[in-house]
This record gives sequence, C-alpha cells and structure tokens, in this order.
Amino acid sequence: MKTLFVHVRHLLFWYGVYGFCKKSCNDEITLYMDEQKDNFLGYFDVLTQPCLINVLNNELDKIEDKDFCSEIEGFINGNLDVGYSYIYPRDQEDISHQVTHSAPMNNNVHKPIYIYVWSKLSEAWDISSMEKIVKIIANDFFRLNIEEVKFLEIPTYEETKVSYQRDYEPYIQK
Repeated sequence: MKTLFVHVRHLLFWYGVYGFCKKSCNDEITLYMDEQKDNFLGYFDVLTQPCLINVLNNELDKIEDKDFCSEIEGFINGNLDVGYSYIYPRDQEDISHQVTHSAPMNNNVHKPIYIYVWSKLSEAWDISSMEKIVKIIANDFFRLNIEEVKFLEIPTYEETKVSYQRDYEPYIQK
C-alpha cells in the first residue's frame, strides 16, 4: 500500500498549521485506507513530549493516576522516540470496542479500546510531523510501509480563520 488517509479530528491542529496560534501538541486522528473513508483502520491519540509533561504536571493526580504517571515518566526519561499507552476494556461493554488491528493484549487476552501515541520526534504537530508519525503507526500496528499520507477534510485558510475567530480566540486569556 502506498497511500494512507488521515483525518485530524480537531480544528486546533489546523489553527496551528495556518499560524493562528501555537501548533498543537495533542491531536486525535483517524486512519483510513481510502479517501472515501470506507476502509477504516483505527483511531489514535497522538501526544508530543511537551504535552505529556503538561499532562503529568497539571492534569493527572499523582496518587490516583500513579501507574499512568509512572508510565509517562518512563517514556519521558527513556530512550524511545515513540511509545504507546493502551486503555483496555474495563467492563463487559468495553470488550466489544477492542481495536481490530494488531495491538498487544493484556492479561485477560483483550486488545486495547484506545491507544495513545507518545512522541519525542517533534515539539508540536504540523503537516510534516503528523505524516511522519502516521507512517510509524501504520508500520507498527498494520505492518504497512506507507509512501504517502493524505489528509482528509482539510479546511481552507478562510474557513479556519473564521472558526478560530469565532470558536477559539474569544476564550484565550491575554
């Protein structure tokens, strides 16, 4: 397979790409094998190291989220450039939401229901860094060597500007 298609869920990515604000460091992406989005591959939450440091310092409870904090700290202080964290089924209902692609199983022989992708390859996401991480994900989870990544539903500059001014800029503390 030569081309993989990616949809970036949030406009914050495009706000940064178009220069309206700092580039994002955490985005949710959906991968497809085709432009029509008929052949779904998977969902991934991609986070850069600065985002992980922020999550660790400002969002997680060091006691309640002890294991997850340790996992993040291990990645930050480790030698890997890309790492993965998995959320596995917590109850019977979650079992039906396991990923269908290749992924590590837990002790209950369940695949994850959600996958975080952690990266030290870039401080923030732009077109080039997103393409690079998508190629890595494609290889690691689907055994695909992708030559090209195409973005789906790219908003125009003007659409993005209107959205930024209406939905984001009014809430920025200056």
